[in-house]
Amino acid sequence: MTQQSSHSYHGLYINLDRSPERRRSIEEQLAALGLQDVYVRFPAVDGKRIPFPQSPLKPGEIGVFLSHRDALEAAKAKGQSVHILEDDALLTKHVPSVIEDAIRGDLFDRFDLLFTDILVNCQVSLLKKLSAAFEEIELPPSGTLRLRDLKLMDLAQVSFASTQSYVVGAKSVEKVIALYAQEIANGPKAPIDIFLRRQVLKGKLRAACTFPFITTGRLEEVIASTVADQGEHKLHPSLMVIAALRYLFFVDRDLDYAQRLLDAATKGPRKRTGRHHALMMQATEFVMSPDFEEF
Repeated sequence: MTQQSSHSYHGLYINLDRSPERRRSIEEQLAALGLQDVYVRFPAVDGKRIPFPQSPLKPGEIGVFLSHRDALEAAKAKGQSVHILEDDALLTKHVPSVIEDAIRGDLFDRFDLLFTDILVNCQVSLLKKLSAAFEEIELPPSGTLRLRDLKLMDLAQVSFASTQSYVVGAKSVEKVIALYAQEIANGPKAPIDIFLRRQVLKGKLRAACTFPFITTGRLEEVIASTVADQGEHKLHPSLMVIAALRYLFFVDRDLDYAQRLLDAATKGPRKRTGRHHALMMQATEFVMSPDFEEF
């Protein structure tokens, strides 16, 4: 950092040396938001260079796990809450105000982690609930959302995923590092986002997520992710649709952009389905509509 930050937290964005375009993108976003003095680059670990023969994870997944552990270790000395970003995150101007509000409002006395977005599970009831909640959000006159303007989702019983953007409370940094270290010592058995979800479901960590999402992922990066191993850089329709669902609950969503990418993912050859499938789709569409009433 080139100067003393006036913020009560600091941030790290994880970036592989071989991904200069991603570095440029995230740095341009931070500069546009006036946050270049708050966030610094953390060189990502290349999982291909650190074999874990006892782990079922791919090299890219191992690299991500180790990078998050090492980034948090580097942040520990600051004694502040830390915002961990992956370099394909898409940020909004709401990020610093919401994080500052969370710290001042003692949210991190109740939660260890605060996610600013997550992947959305394809459950009709959850999607309907999130859709209704999204429509209730109103942008304040200032144009900048504060924590009070958002809903807070307790993730204790939510099947969530994604470590693209999350804040670790100052009092919880050591706890999270210890859990990471324990898992890595035996060879990580699951990708880091699934690992964190399991710790939350077990009650070892407390996590929440802001809603609507004030960050998201750049959808085009789903097509060509640096986490994927060589030979896997191809459009996967299912992953694209899941990423698009998250994007649709992003506060600054662009529906035309989402439409183009969803069309690309879903308009190709499809497996044949029968009348039973068509009837389920008809029922699901009605359940998702405003005409459906809960009993």
